[in-house]
Amino acid sequence: MSNEEKLDDLSDLDSVLRKVSQEILSKQADGYCFSVDNAKTANENVCYSPYNVNEVADYVNFDMLGDESEDTKPFNHLIVDNNYEDITNDGGVLKLVRDPGVGEVVPENSIVLLHYTGYISNLHEPFDVTYLQGKRPKHFQLGFGDLLSGLEIGVLTMKHGENARFIISPKYGFGKMGCPPRIPPNSTVLFDVHLVSYFPPGVRIPRHFKEAFNLDKCLEAVRELHFEGNQCYKRNKIENAIFKYEKAKELLHLIGNSKEEEEIEIFKYFDKLYSNLSICYLKLYAFKKVCRMGVEGMMYSERFSKNNVKLWFNWGKALRFLKDFTEGKRKLLKALQLEPYNLTTQYELERLERDRELHLRVDSFVKFKNATDEDNKRLPPEFWSVFDIMITEFVDSSDDLITVKLNDNSDDIELAEHKANLRNLKVQRLQNDTVNINYFVIKKEL
Repeated sequence: MSNEEKLDDLSDLDSVLRKVSQEILSKQADGYCFSVDNAKTANENVCYSPYNVNEVADYVNFDMLGDESEDTKPFNHLIVDNNYEDITNDGGVLKLVRDPGVGEVVPENSIVLLHYTGYISNLHEPFDVTYLQGKRPKHFQLGFGDLLSGLEIGVLTMKHGENARFIISPKYGFGKMGCPPRIPPNSTVLFDVHLVSYFPPGVRIPRHFKEAFNLDKCLEAVRELHFEGNQCYKRNKIENAIFKYEKAKELLHLIGNSKEEEEIEIFKYFDKLYSNLSICYLKLYAFKKVCRMGVEGMMYSERFSKNNVKLWFNWGKALRFLKDFTEGKRKLLKALQLEPYNLTTQYELERLERDRELHLRVDSFVKFKNATDEDNKRLPPEFWSVFDIMITEFVDSSDDLITVKLNDNSDDIELAEHKANLRNLKVQRLQNDTVNINYFVIKKEL
């Protein structure tokens, strides 16, 4: 018998996913059903929440509050410098990539695994939070009306692992009538979406995905994928290792609610996978992905991940490379708190403070030049003095790499690459999707 089957043939899985989707849309899953007597609803513009204050506290977002005047478009204060893409060409659905994904965009009629948080303009409390409906990602079948049309349009532009924000007009959302009492009439809504994974229609997948809801068989498959990932890592096939770990993670996400002892076993594997993935992504300089593994670890396996020194350490190190020194220090202090005498963590904290000092000096030159130089002149000699210090310290250190931020002057970029090459260092430009500044990884020759 073949080890693979068509996803279309997995009728049991499809029916389960369809049922889950319908329950979530009707808000009858996991005890979040609520009703309101229409006769007692005096003000249709009042928004009601199915969540209690303690549940929703972690998802309150005051960035949702903007100008409430009638002539101001909803969420207009969030749209600056054309940072949102108009993916419907009529302003109906706007997209901002917050953390890019990998691979191909989601095909039509796929089954998607995702989390989202939904907000209404000028209301800081969300109206829908999938994270509060069970920590596993929710499953939706595209093409069957399981999602709002605007949200489905947005998801169809996403890649595996991507985090994006969508601003959806009433036309593509809840319409002129809204969905009282939760959604007021003619409401523009905003969704923060994390696409965990997806299954394209007709894709050939291993048989164990059909048995994803059988815990024993699922964990057996996870153990196999985890082992294969470890073997790939030992052979320095980092991308192959990531593929194995990610597949194991996806499989764990497919498991429904389990008993307490079963949940513990699942949490343990999540913790291992997030730790391993953080190491792999760090080796590929995918620093934002490292941070994402930390966030997901605290989300899906907090019981164990909160005590995982490696996960906190990698998270803090990635933040240092991203020049977020404050948050990076917090993560490293978490690691040090767990292992107070860990010399590697102590050194990383020292490195962070030194990097912070040098970065402030470099950043002051770059910011001053960008703010005052209309002719895009070269960076001053003072900048290159600091740059040379950074390179020298790096060569003499035990570090594998450093990151450097430069301006947009091509001559300055060429000079930085030349200086690095003279010290037998490799230079790789990083694509940063949040700021319009050139980031470089400078690493030692192996």
